[in-house]
Amino acid sequence: MKRLTGLLLAAAMLICACGCSSRGQGKAISYPISSSPATLDPQYADETGAKLIINNIFEGLVRLSVSGEIIPGIAESWEISDDGLTYTFKLKEGTEWYCPSTLKKEYGDEFYEKFASEKVTAADFVFACRRTADPVTASPLAHRLGVILNAAEIAAGEADVSALGVSAPDDYTLVFTLSEKCPDFLGRLTESEFMPCNEEFFNQMGGRYGLTVRHIICNGPFYVSYWDPDASMTIKANKYYAGSQSVSPLSVSLPFGNDTDTVLRKLSSASLSAAFLGPETPMPENTTEAKSIRNTVYGFMFNCSDEVLKNGDIRKALCSSIDRELFDTSGENIYPQSGIVPDSCVVGAYSYRSRVGDQTPVIAHDTADAVKRWNKGLEKLEAESISLTVICPQGLDNAVRAQIQIWQKLFGLSIALSVESMTAEEVASAVQKGEYQVALGSISAEQTDAVSFLTELSESNPFNYKSSKYQSIIDRLVTVTSEEDILGGCFTAEDYLLKQGVCYPLYSRAARLAVSSGVSGIEMPGTEATISFISAKRFD
Repeated sequence: MKRLTGLLLAAAMLICACGCSSRGQGKAISYPISSSPATLDPQYADETGAKLIINNIFEGLVRLSVSGEIIPGIAESWEISDDGLTYTFKLKEGTEWYCPSTLKKEYGDEFYEKFASEKVTAADFVFACRRTADPVTASPLAHRLGVILNAAEIAAGEADVSALGVSAPDDYTLVFTLSEKCPDFLGRLTESEFMPCNEEFFNQMGGRYGLTVRHIICNGPFYVSYWDPDASMTIKANKYYAGSQSVSPLSVSLPFGNDTDTVLRKLSSASLSAAFLGPETPMPENTTEAKSIRNTVYGFMFNCSDEVLKNGDIRKALCSSIDRELFDTSGENIYPQSGIVPDSCVVGAYSYRSRVGDQTPVIAHDTADAVKRWNKGLEKLEAESISLTVICPQGLDNAVRAQIQIWQKLFGLSIALSVESMTAEEVASAVQKGEYQVALGSISAEQTDAVSFLTELSESNPFNYKSSKYQSIIDRLVTVTSEEDILGGCFTAEDYLLKQGVCYPLYSRAARLAVSSGVSGIEMPGTEATISFISAKRFD
């Protein structure tokens, strides 16, 4: 009798466990992104929203777990040679591309039947890597392949893409050959540029690959089922997904262009399942903070396209006479910062900031040198006095006025200063449009890679600073492969920008992933671009 009772109890517990584990599954999830992606081509897309979607509709060789660990994706196993230069992956056999039925209407039954049963093979990864490395693609992500054998020569036009150190001995074996050891190479393989690309499908798209719902096939936990560039996108669970995790939500709706107030209201009412909130945005009611990431640096920015501030001596004079003590860094979500690269950025597997440590570039406070530089700048500008307007967020105007008094005391009648207090959004808009002289503003890292962050500053930056010297530093940085050389190159680039007086970092703040009550399983192992919806559940 006891045995029968035990068996019945065990059966009841099993049924209960199964019921509990399935609670919340099969529901629709919603998450806002700022705008419709320009493309979902993994080898080319560089927007945060696009990368977030790509990471959910494609499956790479490996992926990140919720704790940031490397776990299998398409690869079921891998081996690394003793010298760290050869990575051999064994792919899962039988995984398929998901070909949406809309392609049948677009290209006919024969086309659909072919790609609806097409297997994902090692050749898809070889083609993807060659596309990224090929200068013709002009991929903004190509430097992430720089550690692969012959990648630098291909980028310089000195070798054909076929020479890239990526090969497929058979359909389910993939081999990478590196030029130097790269401790974070597995981490790089989780990124979009390494996602597979079917060569035949790509060629048949005639240059439209990734541009619409009718020009893409996926192999990840979701596929794109709807895409209206003016409104929203919907991704649905891929029933053929062969990953180690089952896909919990039925679909994920991704509305475009919601303003902050709308997002906060919808989060509180559970109309949105989650959202990534900027550092200034308060946590709304009925939400929890799933994760925070210190990705935004605040400080004085100097518009280098301005007729006065294009003069380096004027900028450096202002920077070297800023009193940091005027700006309180003891509040919640505020951290002292002297470098421009945010704490969220990494070199290899570790934080760039922690690896640089006490050697972090610092703008020295030197009022005597500031006066000399100021007078030198006036002489070059052939001016007796200069007028400048400083814009800043509301609540910081008193501290800015105190700093203005220091500048006026140092430079006397040769400077006329005024301050305009705005909302944080208005300051950000003015900086983005270049409609400012001096701003107490912010700059954020959308990616975790320090090289990518510094590279973006060479292409466009809120300071409107252009420099052939800085560009040459970046050109070299994206070609080095050893971790020490990358760390040194990042330091050189950061130090150069600070010494040019384009900005004066004061503090950093963290952005947060807010999840609505009644929702769980939305994961963010890295930046916003890594958010995963695979395990998302909604309880209502």
